[in-house]
Amino acid sequence: MNSPGSLAIRSLTTLLNETLFCAGEHSGYLLNPKDPGLVDTLRGISAKVASSPPRPGRKPAVSHSNHVLYGIELANRALSGEEGVYESADWDVAWRLETIDDQQWEVLIDRIERESQLLIDLVNQAREWDEVMFTGVNAIAPHTAYHLGAIRQILLDIEK
Repeated sequence: MNSPGSLAIRSLTTLLNETLFCAGEHSGYLLNPKDPGLVDTLRGISAKVASSPPRPGRKPAVSHSNHVLYGIELANRALSGEEGVYESADWDVAWRLETIDDQQWEVLIDRIERESQLLIDLVNQAREWDEVMFTGVNAIAPHTAYHLGAIRQILLDIEK
């Protein structure tokens, strides 16, 4: 028998894997089945494209990517026992990155991949959850899906 807690963790793991890495053949809860998640999508983008805003005054893909990474890093810090992580977060910092070169882009994508895997590993460790931590971690999958959609739209706008 599955307890609600174990189902919640398995569900969360599925949604994180889907949005951060790739939707499974038979999943597709937030993305279409077999769709690439954030990491695979970013690997197909050059630093030049990632640094190109879709139109003046709008943020480029690199800003969205760095913003998602910031949220994942906050969650990893909270899951690792650091207190007050969400209360002291400065979300504006993550949006300041707007241009990046090829080497920096690869490093950023590698960090997103590494931090994403760490997040999934930490979620699956036995722990006591508090409401803020559990809600914050649960928000990562739809938050990532939102920004992945924004990045896909940016790519369409740039290609026009």
